Amino acid sequence: MTDTLKYDEYKQGVKTCRTCMYIDEYSLNVNDDGETPLGYDGEAVCCKYDKTQKENHQSNRLFISPCDNVCPKYKRCTEKQAEYLEIYDTKTDSIIKNPYVC
Repeated sequence: MTDTLKYDEYKQGVKTCRTCMYIDEYSLNVNDDGETPLGYDGEAVCCKYDKTQKENHQSNRLFISPCDNVCPKYKRCTEKQAEYLEIYDTKTDSIIKNPYVC
């Protein structure tokens, strides 16, 4: 699936939360059939949110916009993440095959 904004921004080297390996775009997804994530307002969850730390504007927020400027935790996603074939798994702290894609 290479016709998405995520993939375009990945190929262009754009640094936003959308191209970070730690973004969870499925957590607030309104599609439940494995399609590209689609939210009512485009929000996502940051997998590197630290609930023991104070939430602040840039570097520690749970709910984020994929369009947000990157924080110090930013790490560029893999090409397969940009294609929605892989996702970041918080349990194993690794990249895994996307279970939402058939």
